[in-house]
Amino acid sequence: MRIAVSIVILASLVSACGGSQLPPEQRAEREAKLAQTDAALSEAKTVTVNGKTFRVAHVTERDQALVDLVGPSTPYFAADIEAASRTATGCAGTFDPGILAFLGGDVATTDLAALRTKVSGRFAGWSVSLEC
Repeated sequence: MRIAVSIVILASLVSACGGSQLPPEQRAEREAKLAQTDAALSEAKTVTVNGKTFRVAHVTERDQALVDLVGPSTPYFAADIEAASRTATGCAGTFDPGILAFLGGDVATTDLAALRTKVSGRFAGWSVSLEC
């Protein structure tokens, strides 16, 4: 058991110190996307759908909405996320399930309250692809 713990700790240290470096082009693209996300989040709108309040940021450069629940955690679903994005942006939106697509089951009926995800590390919410 001690050997296994030691190996895990050593592997963690090595991976933390020697992480992969992005080429300059990818780093610049990543920084541009982060700036777009930050700008959209600074202008996010608050909307209410089915008695739940959501914050919606419209990233126009990527035809994307970033949607998260505001306030106490309460059950909400993909349809609520899509409706919030539509209300805030005026665009038709499709929920991006991300890794949920691989978990199996019906994403439409999954309670998203306990499954928040990170979008670019700056946002605890969900992404919606928009068609404006």
